[in-house]
Amino acid sequence: MSKPTILIKDVWATLDSSSASDDRESTFLNVLHAEFGNSSEFGGRFSQIVSTGPVHISHGDTFVADSTTTAFAGLPSVSQVRHHRRTVVQGAGKMISAADNPSQVVVAIADAMAALNAAYDKCKILHGNISDRAILIQQTADGVKGVLADFDYASYAGDTGVDTPELMLFQSIHSLENPGAIRTSLDDCESLFYLVCWLGTFGVNQAHRRGFVMGPSLPILNWNRGTDQEIAQEKRLHMASEDHFDDCILSHMRENSPLRPLALDIYRALFLYPGSYGTARIMDGRLAQVKDPAIATALRALPSINKKRDPYMLRNNFTDVIVRNLLNALDRHRAAPLAVLDAGEADDGSKAATPPYVGASMRKHYTSKEAIAGPSKRPRS
Repeated sequence: MSKPTILIKDVWATLDSSSASDDRESTFLNVLHAEFGNSSEFGGRFSQIVSTGPVHISHGDTFVADSTTTAFAGLPSVSQVRHHRRTVVQGAGKMISAADNPSQVVVAIADAMAALNAAYDKCKILHGNISDRAILIQQTADGVKGVLADFDYASYAGDTGVDTPELMLFQSIHSLENPGAIRTSLDDCESLFYLVCWLGTFGVNQAHRRGFVMGPSLPILNWNRGTDQEIAQEKRLHMASEDHFDDCILSHMRENSPLRPLALDIYRALFLYPGSYGTARIMDGRLAQVKDPAIATALRALPSINKKRDPYMLRNNFTDVIVRNLLNALDRHRAAPLAVLDAGEADDGSKAATPPYVGASMRKHYTSKEAIAGPSKRPRS
């Protein structure tokens, strides 16, 4: 426990991507370590770079940088030239999708949200790729904590032309609808929310997921199918109102999991703050029903698509208070699981998995044997 955990990452990056030429992850992690390295609160919330650089291999009498060009020398060229990079990171742990129990996940999610906010508040750094690989659970002598990692797609606030991750499952609606557009801190928060929903539905480790199969009608599966626009449209539908969210997502999450009430509180903070009104586009005629004149004016100033305004686009006007509400909610939810973990009472995940709570109309969909699909990714060129 007293020794730091080391993680070795092997990456084959495209030569024309900025992450291949500027050591993006090491750059951002070094900035964060310089800012928070001596902080008692955030010093251990980010991975720390030990070394990084291209991998060299023996080629005759010399050493050359390993790439697809050298690996496939003499063979037909591949569509994308990639080169081999290796990064060694200190302060790692197990991935959040391999947690011992849901209590660990709640603590790790809360720590990750605090780390995201600190990185943005102090350094204007956005993560850009929150997923089940980006949040690690570390067991230390002082207990369980979450560590934020995987900064391969990080950027500074206001950066244009940012790289877009291949994995679409946990991306925000804005990122899906506008690939490469300027990111905001709420994009990272929204990705964190989708991760909570996913783990709360399918389980937090292999023991919880073992034997868990379902038919194709579980709504959350549509976050993992189709194009960017199709996934964004599904998320808009599910987040349109609290009733939609409850019917499509919350009611299918594991009934006794602490992730279920956590997901509801994050949803309310992200999508139901006055002025955002969920994600459903509203008809111009309904603007008269908006009681706050300032918000009604802001809605009328938004572009109209088929005579509909998009209140979701107003959310960035309330970023500070939304983030504050999120931090408060996560802090409340973190307290109980942390006490359970300290007492050593948490479920270790060894029991057989039970299906999530479903209504009568959905129960038939859990009798088929369709396995959970792998992560949906953008097609490579």
